[in-house]
Amino acid sequence: MAIFALAGCHRSNVEVSDPLPQRGYIWQREWTSAVIDSLSEAERRLNGVVLLGAEINFGGKTPETVQASIDWNAVQRQNQHCSVALRIAHFAGPFRADDVPARVIVDVTKQLLDNARAHNVKIEEFQFDFDCAQKNLRAYRTWLSMLRPIIQPVRFVITVLPTWLYDANFLPLVRETDGYVLQVHSVPISARGNATLCDSNLAHEWIARAGKLRMPFSVAVPTYRCAAGYTRDGKLLTVAMDSVQPSWPPGTRILEFGADADEIAALVCQWQKARPPQLRELIWYRVPIATDTRNWRWPTLAAVMAGRPPKHQLSVRQDGANPIDLSIVNAGEADEQLSLNVTAKWSEAGLEASDALSGWSVRPENGLAVFSSVAQTGFRLPPGATREIGWLRFNQPTNLQIEFSNQSEPLR
Repeated sequence: MAIFALAGCHRSNVEVSDPLPQRGYIWQREWTSAVIDSLSEAERRLNGVVLLGAEINFGGKTPETVQASIDWNAVQRQNQHCSVALRIAHFAGPFRADDVPARVIVDVTKQLLDNARAHNVKIEEFQFDFDCAQKNLRAYRTWLSMLRPIIQPVRFVITVLPTWLYDANFLPLVRETDGYVLQVHSVPISARGNATLCDSNLAHEWIARAGKLRMPFSVAVPTYRCAAGYTRDGKLLTVAMDSVQPSWPPGTRILEFGADADEIAALVCQWQKARPPQLRELIWYRVPIATDTRNWRWPTLAAVMAGRPPKHQLSVRQDGANPIDLSIVNAGEADEQLSLNVTAKWSEAGLEASDALSGWSVRPENGLAVFSSVAQTGFRLPPGATREIGWLRFNQPTNLQIEFSNQSEPLR
């Protein structure tokens, strides 16, 4: 590990350079076989996992608790470094240590820790995930001081929003804990402007600010995509994720947001080279699950974790002599958006028949055929996946030359 300071700078500008530990969130409520498979993969690739244990919603007349169906036996078998998180949604106060919300939080916290102990799972950290309104940060301390003796000796951390870093109540708040997780990603609450899921410049600013506070912290980094619905005047309604598919009212403006793998890889690369010593690790939200459609796959995450952009490599596969079946293959490391044309060219043969498969159209011309994706936003092809697009039949065997419309080099 290298430690250095900028000449003439204050002690808070000391930076370190060494590999960052990296964990990942498993945020599924329902534990399917795909989740268990991913848990095993996470053990091989990551320094640990944070499991969603439960979510409590205080938005209704009575508290609603949804427990994740964690397979503790699988966790005990497959993972050596495990933490658990309790998510709190929709609570505006008041914050007391002895009312119904407080008792529900305490009961669920104890239950999660007891369940882990009953299955011989050592919980290394308990995360309390609550997006408290900034005006309530001082009152929020009541909950943390109530929880800390219950959670000890397990490490106790909270998730925090970047705006909290500039609030006078922030340091007294996090001193009730053993550290915090800084979230540098969020779905924009307004549809105005060039909003993004993770702004690289702001992420650098927030981490520099957090380093000056001299408290240990982790950074939560996104791997997901989502669709957000906004009202006509630009206010956020709800967000569509893999586990949430809202029904939006007529007139809703829907915007797509996603983690840019190339940009985040650049962030990781920079943090590996120089960062505040208080930045202890990265935590990826979320761990890849094979059944997820709005999340990175393992090849993408592995590349970004190493601080390099994922490789892009699309090709077209030809199967059969006559007819010839055509498929697009993603042999790269990143998801590819298939809003494109695929042109097949040939000579010394006559085209007798052709057809495009679902989601594609085909336009035969003199000596060529153009296959086009017909979906408005194209198709997303994850790494290692194949998409069949159609077939061509000729009056005699022939060789095809294949090109993408946005490439000048023939693909093999």
